[in-house]
Amino acid sequence: MPLRNGAHGYGAVTKALHWVTVLAVATQFVIGYTMEADDGGHGRGRGRGRGGDDDGSGRGRGRGRGGDDEDEGLGVLDGGFDLLDLHVVLGLTILALAVTRVVWRATTPLPPWDDRLTPANQRVVHATEVALLTLLFVVPLTGLALVVGEDDLLPLHVAAHVAFFVALAAHLAMVLGRRLLPRML
Repeated sequence: MPLRNGAHGYGAVTKALHWVTVLAVATQFVIGYTMEADDGGHGRGRGRGRGGDDDGSGRGRGRGRGGDDEDEGLGVLDGGFDLLDLHVVLGLTILALAVTRVVWRATTPLPPWDDRLTPANQRVVHATEVALLTLLFVVPLTGLALVVGEDDLLPLHVAAHVAFFVALAAHLAMVLGRRLLPRML
């Protein structure tokens, strides 16, 4: 299989970037929603501090913002590593993948459109790809802003999740409905 896209279809690099991104995003959502259930929020500055106890004041005790300890860095720097830390690392990984995908897309041609796609289908595919790629930046960046204390961005982070799932549903409907999955395998 050629590395680059061409008349033959998608190349190995495009396919690898696609599936690594799918895996990273799926893992990120599972961890993010698990983290919410375990930590009662995004884990810092509300209720329990990361690794701390709730003293009833809403200012957790222990590590994290609002706690009594001075260490507010990622747990990996102080010998611990929890779901929030993993969530942050995955978010940074997804951002790196998004940048790599944008650079790769700019430097390699796209394969021709599949014959099963009408012009209207092509517009939907293009729009969902642009939306998903954009959201690969928006969701992690708003999440990282939440970690550093920009709680005002929580509605944007949640809205980005919703937009991601809407774009993903449209993308999957087109891929599965038009039987396009083999092009990316």
